[in-house]
Parts: sequence; structure tokens; C-alpha cells
Amino acid sequence: MQLEFQCQKCEESFSMDVGDIQSDPVLRCPECGTRAPDEQVEAVVGGLEELFAALAPLRRKFSTSVEVNSEDMPPPYDEEPAVTRKAALLDEEDSEDDDSDEEGEEVAELE
Repeated sequence: MQLEFQCQKCEESFSMDVGDIQSDPVLRCPECGTRAPDEQVEAVVGGLEELFAALAPLRRKFSTSVEVNSEDMPPPYDEEPAVTRKAALLDEEDSEDDDSDEEGEEVAELE
């Protein structure tokens, strides 16, 4: 079974075998080297193992196919990642700091 990924940094698409990621939980883009934190990869592996365990008894009566597109996640998982929100907040703080620094410089010049 293959897991398909697309790097958000360089947009490279790549796949990994589930067995490989279970035995060596490292997720790294082969193009640019961007790496997912180990604890996040281990959490995904744990979630997959729970999913497999839950699906195993169903195999007697049903075959299953699962496709997950991270762009189409159901609520509450459909929200933007915290990293994106945090980066936007940091950008806002930086621009506010720049504005206050410029105002302080003007006051110092007037004195």
C-alpha cells in the first residue's frame, strides 16, 4: 500500500510504502529535503495502524478502499494548520513593530 505526498515547499510529488514508513518513520521530500517532525509521522503511523485494525474484521464481509485528500478534510480537521495561522500572526506583529519603530524615529528626530 502506498501513501502519496506532495511537498508544500517545492511541490514535488512522491510516494512511500506503508511498510517502509512503519519500520522507519521518516517523511522527507526527495527533492528539497523538507522533513516532517518525527512525532507527527509517528502519530500518522499510529493512526494508520488503528485504521487497519478496525478494518480487518470487515474484510470477511466487505472490501474497503480509503482515500484521504488533506485539502478535503471533514470538520473540525478542515481548518488551516496552526503553522499557517501563526505565521500570519507573526507577519502582522512584524508590520506593527515596523510601524511603531518608524513613529519613534520621527519623534526622536523632532526633539
